[in-house]
This record gives sequence, C-alpha cells and structure tokens, in this order.
Amino acid sequence: MKSICLILLLLCAKVVQAHEPDLSNLMIYEQNGKYFVVIKSSLIAFEGEVDYLFGKNAYKTPEEFQLLVIKHFQNNCLVIINDETFKLSNPKVLLGHETTVFAELLNAPSKFNSVYVKNTLFKDMNNNMSELILTLKGLPQKQYILNNSNKHEVKLTIENNNWTVVKAMNSYYETQYLLFGLALLLIVALALKSSEHINSKEN
Repeated sequence: MKSICLILLLLCAKVVQAHEPDLSNLMIYEQNGKYFVVIKSSLIAFEGEVDYLFGKNAYKTPEEFQLLVIKHFQNNCLVIINDETFKLSNPKVLLGHETTVFAELLNAPSKFNSVYVKNTLFKDMNNNMSELILTLKGLPQKQYILNNSNKHEVKLTIENNNWTVVKAMNSYYETQYLLFGLALLLIVALALKSSEHINSKEN
C-alpha cells in the first residue's frame, strides 16, 4: 500500500511540474561519447515566452511554433566549456504538456575543467527557476538552481574531482567586459601620455 501511495505521489508531482510555468530543468549529459543539452518545462511556459516575444499571431501551426522555440532557445541558452563557447547543434522540440528542447554540444571536449551555463529562456516570468543537472562522464553529478538572484547563470570548476561554484560579484560576461574596458582605458591613457611627451619635446 505504501508503494502504491509513493508511486501516486510521484506521478502527481510530475503532473504538477508539467503544468507549472515557473519551473524548468536543464540537463547536460553524455551518451555514447556525445554531449547533449536538454531543457524541459511546461508547454504553457514556452507559449508564454513565444507569445510575449514574437506575438500571439506569430505562428499558425505547431511547426511554426517549434521554429520560434528553437530561435528563442538559440538566443537564450549558452554553454561555455573550458572557457570556449560551444555550438548547440541540430536543436529539436518535442511538444507536449511537458515540452522538451534538446540539442547536441558539437565537438565538446573529453575533459571538463570548467563549465559556464546561462539559461534565460524564461527570464520574462516572475520567480522562474531552472534546475541545472550535469551528468558528465567520469565526473560526479551536479545540481544547481538558476534563478533571478544569480541571473540564471553559473560557472562551475573541477577541484579534486568535485564541482565548485565560482563565486564572483559580477557575472561571467560582466567581468569580461570590465576587463576589456579597463584595458581600453589603459591604452588610451598611455596614448595620451605619449602624445603629451612628444608635444613637450617639440616645444
């Protein structure tokens, strides 16, 4: 009797999640030497984002809707491995109460030192969150919640064969832009100083 109750509870939880627009799952996993990215959420969540971004009249058929989901996916899901961006190849959409988007991480390395993931597919929904699950060959499984507080992104590194979250005040890209800006300011300052030096010699 307890087993039956447990099975019913799990089934009910699955049904609730399939209809809950604020929840999604993002999994990166290895299968037969290939790596894949899978995002699952309710059809309501995907419809809400597509309607909001492209308009309710942007599609008339399921195929047209799938193309818009793929476009949204490509614009809002980013995976960087070992500080190198990898293409999400051949994306496909499986429609249902729980809708699934999956794509292959083309030419992913066999050894992972770090992984940066950003998933803003449902950023326009209040209090949305996504459970990131990493299931990679030779590494322990890692789960992490992406939400508004961490801007739906995380960078993880491998230390002693375990995943470690990189703590930073700015996001990964904000840090890159900050470094670029500082370097640009330094170049301009050196150029001005050099120009002043030349002018002083001429005078």
